[in-house]
Amino acid sequence: ASGINAEYGGASGQTGQLLLAQALQRDHHVTALVRDPAKIVIENENLEVSKCNIFDKDELKPHIEKADVVMSCLGFTPAWSEPVPYFREISMNISECMKELGKRRVIFMHSWYTNPDSWSKASFIMRNVFLRLVIGQVLAGMRLSEQFLETTDHLDYTCVLPAGLTNEPVTDEEILTDDSDCYVPNCAVRISRSDVGRYMLDIVDDADSFRRIRAIGVKGEDSYMALIKEQIDEFRRLIF
Repeated sequence: ASGINAEYGGASGQTGQLLLAQALQRDHHVTALVRDPAKIVIENENLEVSKCNIFDKDELKPHIEKADVVMSCLGFTPAWSEPVPYFREISMNISECMKELGKRRVIFMHSWYTNPDSWSKASFIMRNVFLRLVIGQVLAGMRLSEQFLETTDHLDYTCVLPAGLTNEPVTDEEILTDDSDCYVPNCAVRISRSDVGRYMLDIVDDADSFRRIRAIGVKGEDSYMALIKEQIDEFRRLIF
């Protein structure tokens, strides 16, 4: 898919910046939509950085009009008492713009365990501490977005659900996938943000990934306790 025009939401986040760098390495033409353009330090002739309120359809629509694919790595601060609403709001906003413009391809990054039915596959501590008490409402918000996307008939969407994220460099490891549940059995519970970006770029034109809620991971054994510590540190960074 060399030379595609891509529009990215969440490009200033940790995963978004790594995805952005890889897209430019592949000679894609990228528009990065951010609240604060100063956070994008990459300079490239194929990169346009635009300040945009993605909750405002009138601001968003002109950017989508020139895109072959829309990608979102947006994340939001956890809520305590109700599902984080912004994932669904953004997916609905993007959907409306793409329907009006006749655009189809969109890729969202969510997370393992968005479906509560999959929580039983996690360890006891992971399930009852981290999933339930820390990020449960984030996952619930992502799930609402996925359920909305399943009702559409005009989008070739993929929701990419990675395992716990690390800041390790990109690898050439095989990406394992599962479309039947919101996790991947028999694989590591962590994956690098760079490998998530690599996978998202690899499936832009992959029809087999269209209209899928797809969990991804890599081979290996990992410690749930190490993952929980990393995710709690990330949570504290977001809050404090």
